[in-house]
Amino acid sequence: MKENNILFSIIVPVYNTEKYIEKCLKSIVNAIDTDCEVIIINDGSTDNSEQVINKFIKNLPDKLKDNFIYKFKENKGLADTKNVGIEMAKGEYISVVDSDDCILEDFYTMARPYIKKEFDIIIYDLYIIFEKNYAENYCKQINSKEKLTFYNYIARAYRDDKEDFKSALLCGAMQGSSCNKIIRRSLYKPYKFPTNKEYEDTAVTPFILMDTNKIKYIPYPAYQYLQRAKSIVASNTYITAFYKICENISHELKDIKNYKKYNEIINEFFIERGLDVFYEDHKKNKKDFYKRLENFSKDNENTIKYILDEDIIYNQKNHYSERQKMLLKTIYQNIYNKQYKGIGKLFISRKVVNYLRRIYRSFIHLLKTIAGKD
Repeated sequence: MKENNILFSIIVPVYNTEKYIEKCLKSIVNAIDTDCEVIIINDGSTDNSEQVINKFIKNLPDKLKDNFIYKFKENKGLADTKNVGIEMAKGEYISVVDSDDCILEDFYTMARPYIKKEFDIIIYDLYIIFEKNYAENYCKQINSKEKLTFYNYIARAYRDDKEDFKSALLCGAMQGSSCNKIIRRSLYKPYKFPTNKEYEDTAVTPFILMDTNKIKYIPYPAYQYLQRAKSIVASNTYITAFYKICENISHELKDIKNYKKYNEIINEFFIERGLDVFYEDHKKNKKDFYKRLENFSKDNENTIKYILDEDIIYNQKNHYSERQKMLLKTIYQNIYNKQYKGIGKLFISRKVVNYLRRIYRSFIHLLKTIAGKD
């Protein structure tokens, strides 16, 4: 294919997904036209993924064979695989489809009118599909004997309760993912997915969202996202994910040295999520809590300093009350000053105060009931 004829470069990272890859590629074939190239990057799979891919390409219609490019490389992880795919891409726009996921046949058709209008990014909702044994494996991971059931659902990429369009996207489902987005290739140029990191998308995609205002959100679940029992997402809790994502964001901020431009990213990941995560981590993991805070301090020192120097907790919109803002600011001050034990004392005090408040409210309610005023 000639480079100037390619509109969409579709990157498919593959690692040991022989069970899913054929279904994924079929969904892509049903969605593409002749102005699309499909770049399949095999990250050193040790299963039969390569055989499945080669057989699939061999059986393609002749008019599509040249549109598919297959590359096998040494195993270096998902981030490196995406970086290699982007370097190989010749299309004006890049789309990433994970090899265990699928897209609907109108995924690219729906985007075309907005691309003609010069939009840089097209964003879709996701349809979350849980693998059959997901619940069983999840319960094992959290050491729960309870029988859980997970139901498929639509995850919206946009939050209606946010006034600002960018904030609504940053707070939406899978905001860090590259999979439910079609992105102009030139926007990737300043960035590299960090290797040997989980949630590598969060060091790139949120920053790209802040780099352009030409974004079209389509409230339609055109991307089918499979929740596998042994995936990276399934193997992390909300708490561990928070620490890993913050580290990725801080690494990128340190490299680009433009914190102010990305205040909304800092606010969404460090502020809006911070208080709940720190409190839950202390409650559930007291043994490892202080060590985790120590690592968090090292990984995010410049970002935490910026949060305190610019008073981001008060200067950016968030959902906290004044009391909660004060508490979160004190926590970040203690983390920056490496006074981790002080944070534990804060949470114990908070627990006691909340307990006393509940007693007080119950007592007032009792008095009103006795007086016949309730």
